[in-house]
Amino acid sequence: MPEFRYLWARAITRFDPADRARVQNIRLAVQKLDGKVLPPGATLSFNQVVGSRQAPEAGFGAAPVFTDKGRVRAPGGGVCQVSSTLYAAVLLTDLQVLERHAHAMPVPYLAPGLDATVSSALDLRIKNPHPFAVQIRLSVQGRRLQAEVWGEKPLSSRVRLLRRASRCVRDRVPALQVTVWRVLPDNRREQVSEDVYYLGR
Repeated sequence: MPEFRYLWARAITRFDPADRARVQNIRLAVQKLDGKVLPPGATLSFNQVVGSRQAPEAGFGAAPVFTDKGRVRAPGGGVCQVSSTLYAAVLLTDLQVLERHAHAMPVPYLAPGLDATVSSALDLRIKNPHPFAVQIRLSVQGRRLQAEVWGEKPLSSRVRLLRRASRCVRDRVPALQVTVWRVLPDNRREQVSEDVYYLGR
């Protein structure tokens, strides 16, 4: 088993512990993902690791989810907070994001542009481009959800994020357009996303 001694990145979000079904869904997803190792060149699929949230035997309950119709209750509500927190941590590394989708509206636990929604049709896929392994660690403490990326070797270059948001109108609805870049040590920018979030639905 590789030894992961170097913390590359950490992201923390908070949730309301009063919604027990949502908290249970978060804990279930965390249990499935925590400790997952990505060997050199490997890709992590959030949906493959966490599995279906629809089947009753999976254990995921109905809890609030954010959709283009607003906030509704659906099986697996809360799981998107896990994928989003993981994505926010991954953005602070040089791991490759092969697939990621934004919510239709802003979520309360992360700034717009840093979220990653998942469903039966939408996945979060992350690739390890390095010749050594990395590990994903997730945990829940109180009302905090924490995602970390650890490496066998130090992160070769520190990454920071630049985010620009501007109000606009889409489909005659007030919206927010958000662009996110990774900024490397030589100040080279890598655009990672450009999303539109509806504000008036």
